[in-house]
Amino acid sequence: MPIRIQTTAAILFASLLLGGCVPGMHVRAESGDPGIEVKEITPEVILAEAEQGGAKVSEDLPDASQLAAPTEYLVGPGDVLQIVVWDHLELTNPFGAVTRDPVSSGQLVASDGTLYFPYAGTFKVEGLTIRQIREFLTGRLSPVITRPQIDVRVTAFRSRRIQVTGEVKNPGIVTLDDTTKGVLEAINERGGLNPTASRRHVSLIRDGKSYQVDLANLLSGNNPAINPLLVSGDIVHIPDLGDDQVFVLGEIARPGTVLMGQQSMTLTEALTKSGGLDKLTSDDSGVLVFRRSSEPSKGAKVFTLDMSTPKGVLLAGEFDLRPRDVVYVKATSFAQYNLVIGQLLPTVTAVYQLDRLTGRR
Repeated sequence: MPIRIQTTAAILFASLLLGGCVPGMHVRAESGDPGIEVKEITPEVILAEAEQGGAKVSEDLPDASQLAAPTEYLVGPGDVLQIVVWDHLELTNPFGAVTRDPVSSGQLVASDGTLYFPYAGTFKVEGLTIRQIREFLTGRLSPVITRPQIDVRVTAFRSRRIQVTGEVKNPGIVTLDDTTKGVLEAINERGGLNPTASRRHVSLIRDGKSYQVDLANLLSGNNPAINPLLVSGDIVHIPDLGDDQVFVLGEIARPGTVLMGQQSMTLTEALTKSGGLDKLTSDDSGVLVFRRSSEPSKGAKVFTLDMSTPKGVLLAGEFDLRPRDVVYVKATSFAQYNLVIGQLLPTVTAVYQLDRLTGRR
């Protein structure tokens, strides 16, 4: 076959490819496929997505920041109580030691939740408040002591604990005491966040169920967010930055990942941080955003935007991205044509050289 015919065939083949077989030219849901939903970015879509976005925390979880006063502490196993009977040092300090600290000289609540005190015997204190324990002891000592004056306080809080794991400076145990503690207080008590920690969300695990806490708004204060009140047995997990990024691909000056950080990020910001659209090869009328659903039963979404118009540019500045979104900028038809030709030219050249070696014309 003459080289002119071979070259013509290659060009015709490239034209067929460009006619509809090159990936990225069209985005549509396959017929009968409920897993893909294609939407054009409009003001209505932006509002709908904004309402669905953000971390969700169950309304059943009380907000530690909204409590007017700390709740009364309930004594539990392992706590140490200091019980003082005024004018009766033999009950308060039966060993007569003056150098003992309040913890070592206090009364330890046993593992079964009981406590022993002279003239009161062994009694259950688990689940009682300090006021209830004081009233109980007053009643027990009244037959022995005239108008007993009793003071009870917790000198060591040990029974109620939570775990803080993940990207904090000192992962470990946080003890709950008679002060109000939420997720923010627990993170602060363990030394604060690492540089590699997510500033967007935190997982609160309670009774085997996981809740997402909106850390970004808690830290910034831009929007109302719940700082859940912690209870014994909770696990607060701070993830790393792995999920706090978007992927910008296609005809971009610098394709790659863009870190979202604490604040929200619009489509315009992501494109700008990636160097903007490639001036020679990008098709600004074909900007796509691929978004997976947080619910396994729901399919993915593909958002399309024409940024070749002023309206499209304005909408891109209002469309908020979410972590793990994929932004893709399509190539122009001419750029795709050059790509296909570039892939075919080595083959055409090789055939031409073969013709010369074999003496064909």
